[in-house]
Amino acid sequence: MKRFIALALALVMIFALAACAKAPATKADEKYVIINEELGAEEYGIAFRSDDQETADYIQTAVYELVKSGKYAEIAANYDDVKDNLKFLAEDFAIPEAKVDITKAEKRTFTMGIDPEYPPFSYLDDNGDYTGFDVEICRAACELLGWDFEVFGVNWDEKLVQLDAKECDCVWAGMTILDSMYEAGYVIADPYYYNTQVVVVKESSGITKAADLEGKTVAVMLGTSGETLLAEDGDLADLSATFGTLTTCESFLKCFTELEGNAVDAVFVDLPVATSWVNDKNS
Repeated sequence: MKRFIALALALVMIFALAACAKAPATKADEKYVIINEELGAEEYGIAFRSDDQETADYIQTAVYELVKSGKYAEIAANYDDVKDNLKFLAEDFAIPEAKVDITKAEKRTFTMGIDPEYPPFSYLDDNGDYTGFDVEICRAACELLGWDFEVFGVNWDEKLVQLDAKECDCVWAGMTILDSMYEAGYVIADPYYYNTQVVVVKESSGITKAADLEGKTVAVMLGTSGETLLAEDGDLADLSATFGTLTTCESFLKCFTELEGNAVDAVFVDLPVATSWVNDKNS
């Protein structure tokens, strides 16, 4: 009887181990890849209200002072996903002549408008404080100007409405410069970052190029240049027309959550955001 019980237990263990060996990959095992076909070239900048040229000049001049002092490069060194595409650190970049004397800036509070879920440019850290490359640059610029620094998390789809309502003094943090902003009269600081749109998918998806998105469900963040490009840009609008479904989400993190949960097959997203997220997930 004891031998029979021992044999039965051994068989149970064998079957259990076999079952474990055949178990499907868990979410933790999933790997993600970036399809980088440079689907949309663009530049990041900072938007100010049409009547606020002076503020824009002070911020721009302070940023250039950070470049000259080396502080800009020091901050950039902490953001591998950003530093290589920064225009102000390019070898052939020449700093323009200052438009204002930053030592004469009057004391004030400057409120930076950001997307609070846009790593590595702007996001909440583990302590619940705003950080990121753009946040650090703006904070350092305000220190040079002697301004108090505050952060305001905007609704990205309503960012310019909130800027006009003076809920913030600028829109920064990975904001793509669009011709429509110039046409509407916004003051735009010098572009500082070269960006492209890419696609993020699961490695196991079988999707290896943009053309493979035909019939697939693709997520894009609401109010972003990516959404605009998929709707209006010739080649990208043609690509979008092949999708089975184009889903809009309120944040990039929501887009990626949908990808993890298999609600979408791919995410159309800015390269630095994609790189940061994929590196984190695959580590």
